[in-house]
Amino acid sequence: MFFVNNVYRGREPYRVQEIQKDRQEDKKGGSEQRFQNEEEAKAHEKFLKASEKLYKKRAVATARKIMNRQLVTLSNILSVEEAWEQIKDHTIKHYPIIGAEGKLLGLLSKREILRHLQKRATRKLHEIISAETLCADPETELAEILAVFSKEKIEAVPIVDKKTKIIGILTQNDLIQTMIKITHLKL
Repeated sequence: MFFVNNVYRGREPYRVQEIQKDRQEDKKGGSEQRFQNEEEAKAHEKFLKASEKLYKKRAVATARKIMNRQLVTLSNILSVEEAWEQIKDHTIKHYPIIGAEGKLLGLLSKREILRHLQKRATRKLHEIISAETLCADPETELAEILAVFSKEKIEAVPIVDKKTKIIGILTQNDLIQTMIKITHLKL
């Protein structure tokens, strides 16, 4: 599940899924399969639930499986100049900004830090991060991740636990590498 980590208000849902509404619409549309008796219908429902569990266990790639765990985080109390000194030799493009308790406060790209450095800004990182950061749970499925990356035109998303502590990051490159593996493309 994706959510917005708001520095002031905490976790807010990115979008609400109306599963019950979808099921009701399916029943109204007449797409429900007809069975000889009630036992057959119950057996079919049991089979569908077992199949769904098996599918999720084996076939679904989640953020936890594909995220990059090698993180370089920056403290929110660093100045722009101090942050640049720490990251200038890294090839990483996105840096999670964390607070004193290790909780995610925001995400800054190397490009954003460099832009503030060129402005000769003497600000702290917590002053330049956005109050809201789009985040994902470790169990977010690949299909949802791809949809959000495409819709929101983002380059990276932090993966956080229930306490908003960062456990990984997903970038466009991670998604491309995963798609190559899944589709068995030879480069």
